[in-house]
Amino acid sequence: MSLEPAESAGQQPGRASRLNRDGGGPLHAQIRDILHRQIVDMALAPGSSLPTEEELQRQFGVSRSVVRQSLSGLADLGLIRRQRGRGSVVAATPVLRRHVQQAGGLDEQAAAHGQRLRTHVLSVERSEPPMDGVEALNTTNTWKIERVRYLDDLPVAFMRTWVPRDFFPHFTVELLENASLLGLMRDHGYHPAGGPRQVQAVASDHDLAQKLNINTREPLLLLQGVTRDALGHGLEWFNVWHSPNTIFDVDAQVTTQPGHVSQEQIRRLRNLTQQLESELINLERGAH
Repeated sequence: MSLEPAESAGQQPGRASRLNRDGGGPLHAQIRDILHRQIVDMALAPGSSLPTEEELQRQFGVSRSVVRQSLSGLADLGLIRRQRGRGSVVAATPVLRRHVQQAGGLDEQAAAHGQRLRTHVLSVERSEPPMDGVEALNTTNTWKIERVRYLDDLPVAFMRTWVPRDFFPHFTVELLENASLLGLMRDHGYHPAGGPRQVQAVASDHDLAQKLNINTREPLLLLQGVTRDALGHGLEWFNVWHSPNTIFDVDAQVTTQPGHVSQEQIRRLRNLTQQLESELINLERGAH
């Protein structure tokens, strides 16, 4: 199986046209990224075999040690499995599914699909949020929390969250590591109720690419929003960048056409009215 386009006229045999040998970074990393892209784009389906080390050596014109470094990098990301007698086999890439209309509970959503998420906290520092965050939280006295969520050791989301320090003065890296942020808020006496969210497609920059082990300019899904409690207090303002292997489930409902009321709706409303009138009569009798 060949992963490279046909060689152009005059090109040296065995030289892969996609490798940049002048300032393009380590060759093993370039080959790893090419194979990574093939897997993500489903050109290499789960369960299929990668070319042998010898074939990859010929295709890319590199030494066996370079090829083995590339394959080790893919194995570390959980994208391939090394099997005796079969070489390297593409693993089934784990997919994170979440409900866009559900606030929090990402661990529970993953568990419902037989998956386990873990959290690694990169930093917790005092930092004023952007203007949108100030308006959502009604304060500039906030913690900025940066976390990476992992699914089967594969980074699937990078979170940047601001929370009010007046509500949560004791937040630390150690406290938040592998913990539920909303759960800790409840422990502090604040019960998240929800808030508006929006999802948009963005391209990863160099920093996001490093945090999520993807290529720069790769498409991501950015979820932004605020979570408030039942009294309207802003508890968090957040940005979450999801890797390409994320599926947002939406429960869409067909709305009734404006001005159109069905006979079934009228019947249900009449029955409800009769039930309410009956309950009111019983309450009035009980009061006397």
